[in-house]
Amino acid sequence: MTCLILLNRALMPSHKQSLFSLHSAVLLFAISGLFAKWLNMPASHIVFGRAAFAAATIALFVLLIRKQSLRVEKSLLLPLAFTGLVLAFHWGSFFYAIQVSSVAIGLITFATFPVFVSFLEPMFFKEKFHYQALLQALLTVVGILFILPLNHLSAGDIEGVIWGMTSAMSFALLTLLNRKFVAKTSAKKVAFYQNACATVCLLPLMFLYPITISYQQLSVLIILGVLFTAVAHTLFNHSLKVVKAQTASIAVSLEPIYGSIAAYFLLGEQITVMMVIGGSIVIFTNLWASKTNS
Repeated sequence: MTCLILLNRALMPSHKQSLFSLHSAVLLFAISGLFAKWLNMPASHIVFGRAAFAAATIALFVLLIRKQSLRVEKSLLLPLAFTGLVLAFHWGSFFYAIQVSSVAIGLITFATFPVFVSFLEPMFFKEKFHYQALLQALLTVVGILFILPLNHLSAGDIEGVIWGMTSAMSFALLTLLNRKFVAKTSAKKVAFYQNACATVCLLPLMFLYPITISYQQLSVLIILGVLFTAVAHTLFNHSLKVVKAQTASIAVSLEPIYGSIAAYFLLGEQITVMMVIGGSIVIFTNLWASKTNS
């Protein structure tokens, strides 16, 4: 509770404070990928715990700290429930990609989501298709080929790329669904209902595939849900009140860099020259796609 109160007081509408909030959020998002290695449990169970603790934290923040209501229009409940299902799938595929490969592969492949947005957005909103999206897709494939250790390619690396791309595509879908269905709803309410619905959707799996979890692992899961999800999203949404969307896109593009460096120091994962080249291609393509969509 004290953490939430301090966070609420820290949210000052200044440009410097917003930039600090933005990059703090991106750093937290990047490090969250490492929890796939730290938590010894299936990806579905990680997502369940993350969503459950995040939903509870957001509810406490909105109801007790902000003194606001969480009610939404009934017409939005079904779309929010569906986006919660997409969120659960996105997080599940993201964590699984890292579990079978590496943090770098998971983060760099996930960073391709703006390219998927470039393809899907014209179909969703009947907007003009930008043909540079084809070149962006080709550059993304080239970048991913660079990050793969082709001389000793493992089945896990290939599987990691496939699930990482799937995670990116599902996040692009989630972004477009949010724009289409919940544009008039506050970000905090959207985050609460999506996390709550993700929790409900995954609940049956907890009974079908029960696991024993230690207090240490539970503590790590709580930290993931509270600090690296609820607080991170609060900081990110706060920054968007002042920071432009294009600036936010550039900051988000730094997520693979932050995550790979963190994995190098905290997990001992190696960073090769080819990975740096491939990651740079993906990130610059990401920036190009983000600028196209802005």
